[in-house]
Amino acid sequence: MEHKKRSLLLYRYITKEFLINFIVSFTFFFLIFFVNSILLLVQRILLKNIDFRTMLTMVLLSMPQFLIYTFPFASLSGASMVLGDLSSNNELLALRSSGIESKRIFYPLIFCSLIFSLLTFFVSDYLLPCSNIVYRERLSLLMREMPTFEIQPHGTNRIGNIVIANADVDDTMIYDIVMTNTDRSSENKSVVSERGLVEMMDPGRFIYSLSLENPEILITDSTDVTTFLSASSERAEFYLDFSDQVPVLTSTDPVNLSSSVLRASIRERNEREREERRRFYEERDDLRLTYSASLKGKTSFDESMANRLENLDTPPMDFYAQYYKAELTKKYSLSLACFFLTLIALPLGSIKLRYGKLTGFALSLIIAVAYWYMMFFSQLEIFSISSPPYLLIFAPDLVIGVIAILLMVAFRRRT
Repeated sequence: MEHKKRSLLLYRYITKEFLINFIVSFTFFFLIFFVNSILLLVQRILLKNIDFRTMLTMVLLSMPQFLIYTFPFASLSGASMVLGDLSSNNELLALRSSGIESKRIFYPLIFCSLIFSLLTFFVSDYLLPCSNIVYRERLSLLMREMPTFEIQPHGTNRIGNIVIANADVDDTMIYDIVMTNTDRSSENKSVVSERGLVEMMDPGRFIYSLSLENPEILITDSTDVTTFLSASSERAEFYLDFSDQVPVLTSTDPVNLSSSVLRASIRERNEREREERRRFYEERDDLRLTYSASLKGKTSFDESMANRLENLDTPPMDFYAQYYKAELTKKYSLSLACFFLTLIALPLGSIKLRYGKLTGFALSLIIAVAYWYMMFFSQLEIFSISSPPYLLIFAPDLVIGVIAILLMVAFRRRT
């Protein structure tokens, strides 16, 4: 009974220290991932005079995309700082001297890391997709209420086949406008105006009218620049189609989809890929038979067949199938990273560290950067392989796990 109380006291102490350090690390990593993007979003919203409540809602809705990276790295730093502190204060040595095995010290850290793994998966698989849907709805609503929301001041904005260069943007008024068309099939059109008013025309289709004051219009022939037509007017009205902007806001990027939706998309894409590959192999076999017959003189020889056969060397691969598989695996990989990154911190309990927490935090930063680069490299390589990218995306976790086990075995033999 006494032994059980001592164990519970130890578990409570280690868990408390881990959670305190986890919160400190979580705040640090969250600010790294969050602040830059949020400052850009806040700046964009503040320039449009959006109310504080709407701005805060948009900021909160964008938070889950950063949490999936913050939890793993905070778990690593929290465990490293706890073990580093215990080691530098000789507390680990004292615990071992009193007959407490090292694994009992590690149990609370492993248990907490598994909890954070589940929490990370919940954020990635449920909270992120839901917040993304609401975020897109709010952003679309802002576009309806404020047509100039997507028009950046002192910049160039492309809306449909029209490019608009402008100066200030004030609510629904745009100043110092230069408009050009990108459809150069017949003639080039340019319009210059001191200012224009943007008003909603069709909310459902995101169609707006741009009323220009004292516009000057220049039309030139696309094949002969010396031929042109110039005109001016007191007023001109153009229609802007913002529907091209909406798919960007409402796109179903795989990272924002749940695992169930991704699996359904993968099954659909796999069917398409299998059908494409079946046609590919049939075409290649038919071409080989025809080419072989032409070499034997049975049919007329066609030199282009050799080039066509070379082009049919690699079977087709569905780009989106690979992308969806990678993102699905990434959900599990980042979730399990909480466990694996905590695992690699455990060998710190077997060595004596100076400046315990500081050293532990510094080592965790190095490991976090290494893990980040491995994950980034794995994502870049998914399209260079024809096989499913599951193992490639899991590679950072596996590498960290293997290194952690090797280090623990090595330090255990030393002790």
